[in-house]
Amino acid sequence: MKKGIVVKKLADKFWVKSDDFTFICVPKKNLKETGLFVGDYVYFDETQKQILNIEKRNSLLIRPPIANIDQIIIVVAPIPKPDLLLVDKLILFAFVNDIKPILCINKNDIAKQSFIDNIMSAYKNVLNIVIVSAKESIENLDCVLKNKISAFAGQSAVGKSSLTNAILPSLNIEIGDMSKIERGKNTTRHTELYEIGNNTFIADTSGFTSLDEKYLPIDFENLSKYYPDFINYLAKCKFRSCSHIYEENCSVKTAVKNGEIDFGRYDRYKIIYENLKKEWKRKYD
Repeated sequence: MKKGIVVKKLADKFWVKSDDFTFICVPKKNLKETGLFVGDYVYFDETQKQILNIEKRNSLLIRPPIANIDQIIIVVAPIPKPDLLLVDKLILFAFVNDIKPILCINKNDIAKQSFIDNIMSAYKNVLNIVIVSAKESIENLDCVLKNKISAFAGQSAVGKSSLTNAILPSLNIEIGDMSKIERGKNTTRHTELYEIGNNTFIADTSGFTSLDEKYLPIDFENLSKYYPDFINYLAKCKFRSCSHIYEENCSVKTAVKNGEIDFGRYDRYKIIYENLKKEWKRKYD
């Protein structure tokens, strides 16, 4: 019995990478019922090409369907204009699933310094940030990706597939031409892991181009606890149940006013709060 990692799934067949070989396997009947995902570490019979058991997972995402992700690389770029509300929701999605979020500013070759400064200012107290150009240099990603399973996320046309191709050119992942980019067409159609080094994998997946609040299993009343830039102020509010929106004597609102918390981040926090509240009322009213 050998151990490997599922790197690809098509229909009922699973591609399992073990050492320097990849085996196309089918699962035992009981595993079909419990589910088997790209990213799963499995034990299999290399002669029968059958997956016998699944190792305990560190994480599991249903949308996109992938297991054992260590970190989500959230990609933004000057073109198309960043959807920072999506960025904030992806950060929350990572935190609530115990996955490390990292912000990657791509297309540095065409980005104005003011664009980079604005992104850095908004997120410097939230998560790690790397700056790259898929066309010129991606060396800042090397240490971030090493010994991890990472998934790229972000809106269409920010360069997720371009970054994947730059990391491992032999993949030659399909990248939309300008007409597709202008329409925001997503050219990635399935989840697959690519090995880029020893115990180092990246996933290019279509599941992270949008994110509805219903996929954030967070009580709206606890939303602020997932904002690292709010943490130092939460205990200083006058009311323990402070929403940081309506109340007076709110330390978070004071920090926003004083420029200690980014105004845009706070404004988007209010949007997400209200959307989560509506989702809660829809479920329980």
